[in-house]
Amino acid sequence: MPLSPQHKLVLGALAGAVAMAASSLLDPKGLPRLRRLEADIARQELANRELREENARLLRTVKDLSPPLNTAVLQRTAREQLGFVKQDEVLFKFE
Repeated sequence: MPLSPQHKLVLGALAGAVAMAASSLLDPKGLPRLRRLEADIARQELANRELREENARLLRTVKDLSPPLNTAVLQRTAREQLGFVKQDEVLFKFE
């Protein structure tokens, strides 16, 4: 049974795709590049996960410092992040 022109086109495209895939994998730069890209993806996923965790932490801080204000949280944040001290405290700075 002879192949129709459409079948020939599909088979030709399939053969071309297989040839290109084989060429990419057999190329000295093909497989190492794939491994490098996979490592890049893994590093980026880790960075994204760390940034999502930081965003969640910052969102909690914003909620803690938003009205209604919790004075204990506000004081703790001012002391930790801005270095504030109470009036009756003495600050020793060692260099």
